[in-house]
Amino acid sequence: MRPIGLMLAAALVASVPAAAAWKEYPTKALGFVVEFPADPMMTRANYKTVLVPDGATAHVYTVKEENTVFVATVVDLPNRKEEGATLLGEAEYNLTLLGDLSGQSVSRVEPGRASIFGRFLTITCRAGRVGGQAGQVEGAVAWFKQITGQECPTGARLTSNIFHNRGRLYLISGINMPNGDHNFGPAALRFTNSISFYAPDGTRNAADNVQ
Repeated sequence: MRPIGLMLAAALVASVPAAAAWKEYPTKALGFVVEFPADPMMTRANYKTVLVPDGATAHVYTVKEENTVFVATVVDLPNRKEEGATLLGEAEYNLTLLGDLSGQSVSRVEPGRASIFGRFLTITCRAGRVGGQAGQVEGAVAWFKQITGQECPTGARLTSNIFHNRGRLYLISGINMPNGDHNFGPAALRFTNSISFYAPDGTRNAADNVQ
């Protein structure tokens, strides 16, 4: 089962041409599965924010294509399991400081009582964004670069599907790079909506096997 983000997600994802290269990348040790169009590069980063001042390990998986970048960042916060709503809210706020917010909705993965809820955001990145307290925009830009290894340049469209689950923060982001006519393809949206989670016992929900 794919997460529910924007209402138009299903229609847009359906329009993506079939490509044999797209496949699932299960990462059982980190509790999640996501689809990439090619083998991702794996690195680590330090996740450091106002609420996580001492930093935390972030696992970063990246694929770069000509016009699109796909990044899955998973942050280990095992001692912060009870603070999921606050940590998720901070990440959401930082993302909104990257530019102009054009879409914001509740996202859901897995059915019924197994549901995990998060947030889905669409942002047009813009340098010189003004908002928040002094230094917050600059801090958000540095934070995003730190945990993704990427910049979101002016005119790029960022889609992010973010969750907190069992002591980990998940940021699944697709960046459509600026191309002059803003005619962005749907691959970034497909990527951000491809996430699913392992259950606590290490199994996957049967619904996740439905393509």
